[in-house]
Amino acid sequence: MSAPSDDPIAARLSACVDDSDSVSDSVPVPVPVPVPVPGHAEAIDHPEPPKSKIDVVLAIDIGGTKFAAGLVTARGELIDRARVEVDRNALPEAHFDGLAGIVKQLTDRAREQHRARIVAVGVGSAGPITRNLETVSPVNIAAWRDFPLRARLRQLLGYPVYGDLDAKALALAEGWLGAAQGHPNFCALTVSTGVGGGVVLDGELLDGMTANAGHIGHVIVVPGGRRCGCGAQGCLEAEASGLAIEAITGRPPTEPTYEIMQRTGTLVGRAAASVCNTLDLSLVVVGGSVALGFAATFFHAAQVSLDEHVRLPYSSGARITPSRLADSGPLIGAGAVGWRGLRRERRNA
Repeated sequence: MSAPSDDPIAARLSACVDDSDSVSDSVPVPVPVPVPVPGHAEAIDHPEPPKSKIDVVLAIDIGGTKFAAGLVTARGELIDRARVEVDRNALPEAHFDGLAGIVKQLTDRAREQHRARIVAVGVGSAGPITRNLETVSPVNIAAWRDFPLRARLRQLLGYPVYGDLDAKALALAEGWLGAAQGHPNFCALTVSTGVGGGVVLDGELLDGMTANAGHIGHVIVVPGGRRCGCGAQGCLEAEASGLAIEAITGRPPTEPTYEIMQRTGTLVGRAAASVCNTLDLSLVVVGGSVALGFAATFFHAAQVSLDEHVRLPYSSGARITPSRLADSGPLIGAGAVGWRGLRRERRNA
């Protein structure tokens, strides 16, 4: 599953490896040295798999209602995955223990079932975050405020850890292998428990001063509307996220009315139009369980709303399309973050 050569994002990611699936000859791979971790999760030992065939990144997705982990090859293949539900009332260490449990499952299966060698950890996390994922403060996980996720994973696993916002990770994945292949300028949105975004301009994923660029969930779409977890009113996340839909309707987003699917699409299209008009974009890729679950009704309403609000010569004709990677996108994106980190390390060595 190799990416086309004219895709700048795909080319940058593919450059981190040779034609084979191994980086052992090009990227120095540190030997994992597990360190005792404060709290309940114990450091995980990593005996080298015999006759290892492939190198993989351990990909981790930190969402508002679940943690997921997977194994992603240098070609973007997701060869295994696991998940655990998030108890929003849990304490910080209980959250980390849950994450450590699925991480141990994947490290064991990498060695025993896939004969794979983990070379790095890539993380996509709901935000806000601090640069390099030194701390995470997901709006929808109240117990994690300035939680030192990168250091805790490094202590637990012993591998280099690279991290970014979850929607920025999705943007990497969609530009590498998904619906944005060949597009040097696009936006990726996740509409799920929360709403996030990542923006690629001229083939480069935007970071911003604190690495939170693209947080489109906090574009105001209903002035004076519902109070958002960030403190503002009328944010897209407060009006169109899974949690918002449940609060508005009293029903989970898996049981939507036709009107709610239309309203959600309309508001996402409105926010997408603001981004397209501001940044001269013609493509918005949307993933996440809410958007993909609402399917054609959502995407039709979003496109109608987008068409209504993009009237400038350069933004007229912008389109919204579903993520091509579906529910694998977040983990492939986290894997892409890990492979990108290894490539940068090699370049700077």
